[in-house]
Amino acid sequence: MAIGNRRPPSGTSAATGTLAMRHLLSVAALAMLVSTGAEAGLVKVSFTGINSSPAVPNVFGTPVPTISGYVIYDNAAIGTPFVVNATRSAYNYAGAIKEIGFDLGSGIGGTASGDLGSMQVSDQFTIGRDRLSFNNIHLMPDAITGEPAGTVRFEVTIGLSGPSSALSTSDLPGVFDPSIFTGQKNFSLFVNRGTGAPPAGAVSFNFNFDSVTVEPYGTDVPEPAMLALFGLGAAAVGLRRRRTA
Repeated sequence: MAIGNRRPPSGTSAATGTLAMRHLLSVAALAMLVSTGAEAGLVKVSFTGINSSPAVPNVFGTPVPTISGYVIYDNAAIGTPFVVNATRSAYNYAGAIKEIGFDLGSGIGGTASGDLGSMQVSDQFTIGRDRLSFNNIHLMPDAITGEPAGTVRFEVTIGLSGPSSALSTSDLPGVFDPSIFTGQKNFSLFVNRGTGAPPAGAVSFNFNFDSVTVEPYGTDVPEPAMLALFGLGAAAVGLRRRRTA
């Protein structure tokens, strides 16, 4: 049987089919933008640092001269005014921190994820100093390795400070150049221990950063919407081939 050019089903034109397919592709493209946009607000700050008092006896019973780690935050978090007056503007972002991990060496460190602590953006007009800080981050014993006896939790604070030009708004910054913070950059750790814990030395540590990198945080795994767009694209190619067969 001879096969000629096939006509579209009754009541349907090739142009109508093409428009329908374009509509489906447009919907998938929009879904892709919405889906990938959910990842766009995550920022990862990685760091290394040196203990400012490495020789002081401490509760770990072993030196902790260096630190390496990271913190991930959502810059789309909603802030609330902390202090706003003629000399200072500070906004607090509860739950903006999504993950933290650090290693003090010798098997000592910890990781935690969830809606952790809070971040703060502070601009002190009279002093001319901006500060981005990660505060009230608590790691419980089940999230810690190498903790000394009697540990109740680790309390972590991370601070970056710089000139008044470092932060231009009270919003959390997206991916930023860490070199804009030319002042203090450090990681502070306090080991909170229960009553009756054996004394063993210092429980408070301060590490000055010697390197900081900032990058967007996400995944290379295709999003569901991206897969849908790919599938519809393949369907469009197949439909066109069938029409020209």
